[in-house]
Formats: sequence, structure tokens, C-alpha cells
Amino acid sequence: MAWITQRILKLSRRPEARHVGILTFGSMAAQLALIATSPLLSRLFSPAAFGVFSLMLTISTVGGAVGGLCYEVAVILPRSRRMARALYSLAFWLSFVTPLATIGIVVLVQYIFPHVLGRPLPADFYYYCLAGTALTTQVNILSYAHSRAAQYTAVSVSKFTQTILPAIAQIALAFVGMGGEGLLLGRVLGLMGSTAWLTRKLPEGFRLYDAVRVPASSLLVAGRTYRDFLLQVPRQLLVRSATMLPAALLLGSYGPTIAGLYFFAARLIERPGMLLGDSLTRVPMRQFAYRVQQRKPLLRASLLYSAAVGTPVILGVILLALAAHPLFRIIFGHRWEPAADYSVVLAWWAATRLASLPMATLTTVLRVQKMSFYIDALFFGRVIVIPVLAAHHASALTAVSAFCGLSIIYHLTIVAIGFWAALRYDRGLASPSPVKEPFNIAPTGETYG
Repeated sequence: MAWITQRILKLSRRPEARHVGILTFGSMAAQLALIATSPLLSRLFSPAAFGVFSLMLTISTVGGAVGGLCYEVAVILPRSRRMARALYSLAFWLSFVTPLATIGIVVLVQYIFPHVLGRPLPADFYYYCLAGTALTTQVNILSYAHSRAAQYTAVSVSKFTQTILPAIAQIALAFVGMGGEGLLLGRVLGLMGSTAWLTRKLPEGFRLYDAVRVPASSLLVAGRTYRDFLLQVPRQLLVRSATMLPAALLLGSYGPTIAGLYFFAARLIERPGMLLGDSLTRVPMRQFAYRVQQRKPLLRASLLYSAAVGTPVILGVILLALAAHPLFRIIFGHRWEPAADYSVVLAWWAATRLASLPMATLTTVLRVQKMSFYIDALFFGRVIVIPVLAAHHASALTAVSAFCGLSIIYHLTIVAIGFWAALRYDRGLASPSPVKEPFNIAPTGETYG
């Protein structure tokens, strides 16, 4: 135990720890902004309005995660700056096509299965979804460009703006009498502000004119060289959908009020966890990628990251379980107190997810995405437990608890895969497939940075 403590303290003094701290600070600031504005939002909008908002957020988050076909994730990895720039440009151009495809699929699903997502929806609902998906895609792409250059302060500020700007806009729109649609429009306006911030602070080589100037031949080369990242697309769809779909399925199975209560708890517990999780992915991925390039061991470093993350989040869950009901009743009002039960269940899922992220990152760095995808596909079926239990007249809390229990098992399985991959790598039994970067796109002298 003492050895682990010493190693964690040593790790905390390294530059990457400072980077994690910067990103974590942005996530925590976003969380505080969310908590500060939620009491007012809970009194301005009904649980039913939040239920519809949850569906819009689900669509835009899932669609935005794959808007660049995951080539933006690969931007962090190449040693060559030109290769990284080509990947960034490729993701940028794809972002104009994939949001349209996403909304088209959603409209088709709603047409074929009109009761799955619930009704009624606002008249302009799909326009809000399209704008939200496109802007979320851009924020993701721009954030990875900043992460490539280790400009974590810009990413941290962006995380804060993604929370505070929508909240301010939603409050303002509620006071002018816009109603439930104010939640949807406020989200879009907040993403516009975050996109503008990240665009203004882009590092040299990743600005708009740089992306436009990359020739089509280089885009094709980059796409072929890192084509294994296309495997991340179905994986991201599965992972993000499994995370976001419960609110949408509760909307169709139990109605907008139940969906709104669940979503309100999720935005206080699980959504901030996603923001923090993003911080806990970017920095380790960059550091693990560097260790692979230098042929350094990975297992011990990944376990230390997991230990450093897991200890505080578990303690946080225990404290929340003790104080959830009085906090929700006092801060948000009596009509939101039932959301406290959902928050406790969600907190155990969020804690497991956060603690597992450093190990899960190894599946990308060590290029074992195919195995992870099979696990994602296997466990994706856990979302079906909600409509199945609803059909058998189980309570919404029972359905959510069953879903979260299966989700915890899923994250532990991903940890096992990451542990196995790192162990094989450290023992010299396996190594990630080398990526040969063509000379015409990655000339000598342009290195990692």
C-alpha cells in the first residue's frame, strides 16, 4: 500500500499530472456551474421538458462522437505533424456529411417505430438535433487538435463553456417565455460559443485555412494509414448509445416525466463524469502513445492512473448515497426528489467507468480495438433491459438499476482486456502494429508536437 502511495505521489509531480489537473479543473468548474444553475433550471422547466431535451442531447452526443469517423482521435498519435494535420483535415471534411446522415437515420427510425422515442416532439426538434450534432462534432475535432499540441487549458475552458453558456441561454430563453424549446435552443447556442472559443485558440497548422489546404491525395493516404480507427466508429456508436439511450428508452417506455427525472440525475452525476472521463482519456493516451514509441512498459503506469482516479470517485459515491435525498429536496424542490434514487444508482456506474478509463485507453494505444468492439457489441444489449422490464410492469428504478449493474460488469471486462494487452506488451509477446507514415505526407524533421 505504501509503495502504491509513493508511486502516486511521484506520478503527481510529472508534467502529465499537471495536464490532467488542468483538464480536471475545467470539468470540475463545469460541474460547479451545472450545480449552481440547476436549482433555477429545475424551477423554470418541468421534468417532461427535460425528458424531451434528453432525447435531443442523446442524438447530438452519439452523432457528434462519430462525426469525424474517429479520425480526430488518431490526430494525437502520429510523430509527423503533417500526418496529424492530414487526419485533422479529413475529420473536418467528414463533419459536414455525417451529421446529416445521423439525423436521417433518426428520422427513419422514428417513422418506422413511432412509439420508440415517444411523442409529441417540438416542431423544430430535428433542426435542433442537426445543429447540435454538427457543433458537437466540431468541438470534438477541435479539442483533439488542441490536445495534440498539449494546449489543455483551451480544452479545459471549452468544457466549462459547454456547461455555463447553455445554462445561461436556457435561463434567458425561459424568462422570455420560450418554454421547453428553450432547453434545445440554449444547448445549440452554448455549443456555438464553445466552438468559437476553440477555433480562436487553434494551434498553428490546425487552423481552418490549414485544413482546407491539405490536398485530397494526402487525405486518402491518411485515411488508409489509420483506417483501423474506422473500427472505433461502431464501437463509439455502441458505447455512446449504451450510455445515452436509457433516457430515450425511458421516454418511450415510462413517459417524459420519468425520463426527465432520470436525465436530471444523469446530468448531475453521469454527464459530468463523461466530461471528466474525457480528461482522463486524452492525457493518458498521449503519454501511453509516447511510451510505446520509446518501448517503455505500460502496465504499471496504467494501474497507477487507475488507482489515482478510482480512490476519490468511490469515496464520492459513498458520500452521495448518504446525502442524495435531502440535497435534491432542498436544492431542486420536492418535485425533483425522486431523481435522488436514480442519482445513487448512476453514481456507482459512473465511478466504475471513471476508474476503468486509463486501462480502457490501452485498447486504443495497443490497437486491440477489434476485441473491444466485440465486447461492446456483446454488452450493448444491456439497454434492452429497460423496455423489457417496462413491458413486465417493473418500476423505472428497477429497470435503471438492472441496466447500471450490467454496465458495471461491462467496464470491468474492458479493464481486463486492457490489463491483458498491457501485460502481453510488457512481456514482449505482442506490440501494436507499426504505422508506416508515407514520406510524401510525413517528411523528416516534423516530429511529435
